[in-house]
Amino acid sequence: MTEKKIPLINEKFDFALFIYIIKKSAILIGLLIGIAIFSVFAYLRYTLPTYKSSSIIQINTKNQTNQLLNIENVSDNNELAQIIELIRSTEFLKRTFNKLPFQVTYFSEGTFLKNELYKNEPFSIEFNIKNNIIYDVPIYIEFIDKINYNLSYEINDKKFERKYTIGEWIDLSLVELKLTVSNYTAILEEHDELKKNNYFFIIKNPANIIKENLDKLKISILNPSAQTVDISFIDNNATKTSDVVNTIAEEFLKYDVEKKKESDQQILAFIEDQESLLLKNIDQTERELHDFKQVNKIELTNQDNVKPISIYLTKFTEIETEVLNIEFEYSTLKRINEYVNKNSNLNILDLIAILSGTKSEGLIVSILNKLQDLINQKEILLNDVTKNNHQIQVIDKQVQNQKQILIEFISSTLSRLESQKEDYKKKLAEYEEQLFSKNTYNEIEYAKLNRIYSINEGFYNQLIEKKAQYLISQAGFVSQNIILEKAVTPLFPISPDKKEVLIFSIILLLLTCIGFIVVRYLIYNEITGVHDIKEYTSVPILGAVPLYKTKVPVSQLLVHYKPNSMFAEAFRTVRSNMQFINNEESSKLISISSTVSGEGKTFIAVNLGGILAMSGKKVLILDMDLRKPRIHLSFSTDNSKGMSTILIGKNSIEDCIRNTEIKGLQFITAGPVPPNPSELAMSKKVDEILNELKPNYDFIIIDTPPLGIVTDAINHFQRADFPIYVMKANFSKRAFIHNLNHLLINSKLSNLSVVLNGIDVYSRYGGYGYRYAYGYGYGYGYGSGYGSGYYEEKETKKSFIQKLKFWNKKQT
Repeated sequence: MTEKKIPLINEKFDFALFIYIIKKSAILIGLLIGIAIFSVFAYLRYTLPTYKSSSIIQINTKNQTNQLLNIENVSDNNELAQIIELIRSTEFLKRTFNKLPFQVTYFSEGTFLKNELYKNEPFSIEFNIKNNIIYDVPIYIEFIDKINYNLSYEINDKKFERKYTIGEWIDLSLVELKLTVSNYTAILEEHDELKKNNYFFIIKNPANIIKENLDKLKISILNPSAQTVDISFIDNNATKTSDVVNTIAEEFLKYDVEKKKESDQQILAFIEDQESLLLKNIDQTERELHDFKQVNKIELTNQDNVKPISIYLTKFTEIETEVLNIEFEYSTLKRINEYVNKNSNLNILDLIAILSGTKSEGLIVSILNKLQDLINQKEILLNDVTKNNHQIQVIDKQVQNQKQILIEFISSTLSRLESQKEDYKKKLAEYEEQLFSKNTYNEIEYAKLNRIYSINEGFYNQLIEKKAQYLISQAGFVSQNIILEKAVTPLFPISPDKKEVLIFSIILLLLTCIGFIVVRYLIYNEITGVHDIKEYTSVPILGAVPLYKTKVPVSQLLVHYKPNSMFAEAFRTVRSNMQFINNEESSKLISISSTVSGEGKTFIAVNLGGILAMSGKKVLILDMDLRKPRIHLSFSTDNSKGMSTILIGKNSIEDCIRNTEIKGLQFITAGPVPPNPSELAMSKKVDEILNELKPNYDFIIIDTPPLGIVTDAINHFQRADFPIYVMKANFSKRAFIHNLNHLLINSKLSNLSVVLNGIDVYSRYGGYGYRYAYGYGYGYGYGSGYGSGYYEEKETKKSFIQKLKFWNKKQT
């Protein structure tokens, strides 16, 4: 026989078993639901609510006055990212929070929660700090009456407490305080609600105010195209959130105007400095002109020549500037030419830096870029080839060609510059000759001084004009940033959201329950019905015994007390099926065992003996479980003598045989527990006793120890006509079926059979297993199930609670 492998988890879906697992888990699921309801209630009740308030501002720094005057304000940088950093900056937040009542925070302390009384405190504190150690220390206030209060605090594990008068300044060595009550009615209401008035306040360290609130502040770009910024703040106090956001928005508008005016102030300060300096220069030049005229006796009539002289001087200066530029470019190109001729390896970046500012920069840089590209190609190729490679040689030739082009271009440019320089020198000579041929030296010097005076005067007039424009700009500047949406005090918290919490809790509870049921279903490895046994073994099933609902402390002879019950009929089925297996008239030996204790082997032995005796057979029950005897308990007798004393020769068989209430049913108890139970149970004396008893009885039933614990029962099974293996529904593991197969194969017990004990006939799942065994056993049965009324026990009248319990059992 090939033994079918028993899986560790349920691989097939069995709807009936799944429903059974759900019913079996009902109490735990109910407990989980109770815990979930309590947890949700506690979370919603004892979690401080979190509120959020937001405001939207639009950034627009255009200055209409500046647009009219065509002035660009240097501070008009409205990059949204910079605006966000500005608002989050320490300096700005310090300015903002100073406008809010953050220096002292007031709290009301309940049993579990501490609520901040922002702008709702029934008293106020004035203070003068004497020692910074008092910062951020909770100072508790308990009002005694309208006049007095107790004040207490703890610092460095030292507690201070004292009674004071309301409205008076007090000196606490660390701080001077004055407490003023503004709403004593609220204090009384708090006392009536909590049976106490436990308030405390904290004087905040100014350095920590920004740190504590910065994480609560969020500033983000709402719409880049519209240049809108969202400012939001979260806190446990709803009023505080809207106050903070609105104050930040309003202060930003003021701050923006102030900063823009600062830029104009700086420009005006620069203009005023330059104005003062130019006035000095104008005064000095004016004095020099006056002195020059007096010393050189220049008449006003001679001043008619000043204007032409000034024109000549202007042209002369322009040409000199051009000559200087040519000389600069000439010297630069000459340096580059020498560098290129002397160095085979050119540093292109250095050459480009030298060329910066020259007129030839564009053309020469394009040549240098081509050179740099060729040099880069060469360096890349040299990683794979040698210098003698054809590609390298081609690039070297191209580099030489570009260098030659560069040298030739520089040479031609140098020649051109020399020619231009000579032309400008000739023009300078002509202007100088014309100037000195038509005017005296004094007239020329006078013209120079007069030109300097005119330049300074013109610059001064420009400064005066710009000053007037910026003054008008400053007067007309108003921040164009707009508060599109002011923050309002939120009515509902963002956390905890009751709806979200309930939905999340329900989903989590469902997932937990489903997961628990699924896991329990997968790992459920107990035998639930006859079909489980039939699936994994070929050992025949002798019958199924229903679960006896009434709790009994020990195995009892229930078939005698309830002969017409479903329970008694199950044993009649077992008795009938035994006749199909072996119907000989000789004395039969029945050996009953199980895998572990608690599966009901003694219970089956006692009641099987009873049902056999009730059919007119002579039956003897032997308790061979010498380690843990139970038969004497079933019949409520002593265990002073029995099989152990018979085996050692202390008592005779006749001395130990005891009668029962049923005629034909007798039993021998196990006797006192011996020190060597295994040796006694396996001794030849047992066979002698059995041979002596067989002629006197139709059936001898042996209650043996569990086979899964000790091996004593194997000998009894091998000598038995009916070796019966007991399993209990919803108790015995499926793995116990391996023991059946082991006995069938290795111990060669061809007549081995199984009785399934403890089937719950009220359960749809267990009832199916019971009806299957009962109705479709070995050709014998009384129908598809019990309940037709033929084998019902007469019931006493039940109370309403008993009926309700019975109905519930039938439903499950």
